[in-house]
Amino acid sequence: MSDNIVKNKLYKPIESLAINREDLLRFLQTLQERANSACDMECNHVDSLVPLDNLEKIKENLKGCSTLKLTVVGSDGEELFGTIDEVFDSVSFPEHIESLYVNSGLLYESQFNYYPRNRFNVLLDFSRPKVFDFSFLPSDKTPNNSNFSVEGYDNTWVNGVFNEMDNFFDRRSSRFSGIHKNSIYDIIVWSLGIPMGFWSCFKLGSFISGVFTSNFMENAFYVYVFFLSLFILRILFHYFRWLYPKIQYKSTKDISTIHRGFFYIITTGIISAFLYDILGLLF
Repeated sequence: MSDNIVKNKLYKPIESLAINREDLLRFLQTLQERANSACDMECNHVDSLVPLDNLEKIKENLKGCSTLKLTVVGSDGEELFGTIDEVFDSVSFPEHIESLYVNSGLLYESQFNYYPRNRFNVLLDFSRPKVFDFSFLPSDKTPNNSNFSVEGYDNTWVNGVFNEMDNFFDRRSSRFSGIHKNSIYDIIVWSLGIPMGFWSCFKLGSFISGVFTSNFMENAFYVYVFFLSLFILRILFHYFRWLYPKIQYKSTKDISTIHRGFFYIITTGIISAFLYDILGLLF
C-alpha cells in the first residue's frame, strides 16, 4: 500500500478557556505522548527511504526531536524555554502566565531542517484586555490569539489529536465568556445603558437646575451627564472583561477575586438604585 500523499490540516481558535497549573501540565504531558506516537510513525516512514547503514542513526536523531519544547512568557516579561519538566520545575516559573506556545515540529526543523509528516502546535494567550484601552471598539469581540492546529498525512492521527484537544478545551470554558463576543456591548447599551443615562439626568435634575441659571448651560449639562453615564458604562464593561478573561490562567495569587468583590458592590448599588426608582415611578 502506498503512503497517503494528501495532507490534512485542522485549525481552530480557542474562544473560551479557564485552566490552572495542574491541568495545564497534564495537558502538555498528553501532548508529549501524541508527539511520541507521531515520531514512531516518522521512524516507520523512513524505513523504506534510508539506506540500512544510516537508518539507526537517523531514527535516533528523530526520537531525540520528539521531546516537546515549550515557551512560557510571564506577565512581567520573563521567558522560559525548555522541556515540560524543565519549565514547570523551574524556580522561575511565573505566577501569572502571559502566553504559552508549543510546536511539536520545532526541534526537527531547528536541528536538522526536517519537516515531520505529522505535527501540532498550540498557542495559549492569557493576556487580559486593558480597562482603559479605548483603541478598539467595545462592540468588537475581545482580541486574543489563542489557537491550536494539527496537520499531517496520517488522517487518523490528525483527527484523533485534534478532537482530543478540542474536547479538552470545551470542558474548561471560562465564566461569562459570552461577554467577549461581538455586539454584546451594543445590546447592553440599548437595553440598560441608555435608560440609565436618562435616569442619571433625572437623579441630577435638582442639582443641575439649582446650579445653572442659563437654559443653554442647563441643557448642555444634561447632555454631558447622559454621555458621561455611557462612558462610565464602557469602562465598567472593559473592567468586567478584564475580571473574566476569555482565556484565563487560574493562579493561586490572582487578585481578580478582590476586584470582583469591588465590581459587584459598585454595579449592585447602581442597578439597585435604578430599579428602585423605576419601580417607584411605575407603582
